[in-house]
Amino acid sequence: MHGVGSATAAVTFVNALFTGVGAAAAIDLTLTAEVDLEPATGDSPAVRVSEPGSDTPLVRASLADALRRWGHGGRYQGSLELRSEIPPSKGLKSSSAVGVAIGRAVARAFGVPASPWALALASSEVSQRIGLSATGAFDDALAAAGGGVVVTENSGPTVRYRGALPTEWSVVAWVPLGVHAPSVDWRSNFRARAAEAEPAVEAALRHDWAAAMEANTRLVESILKYEVGDLRLALGAAGAIASGVSGLGPALAVICPGARTSELTRLLPEGETWSTRFVPPASPEAGVP
Repeated sequence: MHGVGSATAAVTFVNALFTGVGAAAAIDLTLTAEVDLEPATGDSPAVRVSEPGSDTPLVRASLADALRRWGHGGRYQGSLELRSEIPPSKGLKSSSAVGVAIGRAVARAFGVPASPWALALASSEVSQRIGLSATGAFDDALAAAGGGVVVTENSGPTVRYRGALPTEWSVVAWVPLGVHAPSVDWRSNFRARAAEAEPAVEAALRHDWAAAMEANTRLVESILKYEVGDLRLALGAAGAIASGVSGLGPALAVICPGARTSELTRLLPEGETWSTRFVPPASPEAGVP
């Protein structure tokens, strides 16, 4: 049985750590999972992860969960390969993409329908269960699974909005050195500022994405001590629609008209950059509320 599944990166408009409400949008950086499975014949069934560097607790937990959900509860052996354009632990939702892509690949290997909603829910539950995410990051996972921009209440989870961003918008992701700690390490710091995050949530619910990103990132910068305020002012003066720390960073997402991408990229300091686009939402038939 063979299955291939993919998921995208995403950027943050509102971090769910503050209030439980998160907003994220899919961007066109992709992670792909490919599985080959067969019924186990030995006493110690195992699915081998092709690249040792990809054999992480998240990958193993996501694979075990996917086999339980979509593999009919059987014992299997075989291989799993991951290929990713998304840098890990940078705030671009690589963990959510891992869970979604593995779930999609396994479901396809067994010929079982798996909607973006179901894949996002599985990814969220695994991330929370293994202590990787404090909220489960359902907003990130749903964007990674089904595209578009989403606003979700992650404790439900409940989708409060799902739609598309303007097609003329592009996004530049700037990724400096360093990685972020798991969100569980920052839960109390963020929750203590929940009241201050309400304007960001309200802006997202009225679809004022620039205001949501600005209000969110001011708080995130103050908690995590990122010093990108002057850079964001310079980007705004040069034509950026909005910019902000994605997730827990250190990645910075810069939203801009497509024609200004090259100009704004030149303003970014040393680090990796990706110039890409927002991914439109999957069709209603894909099973996302």
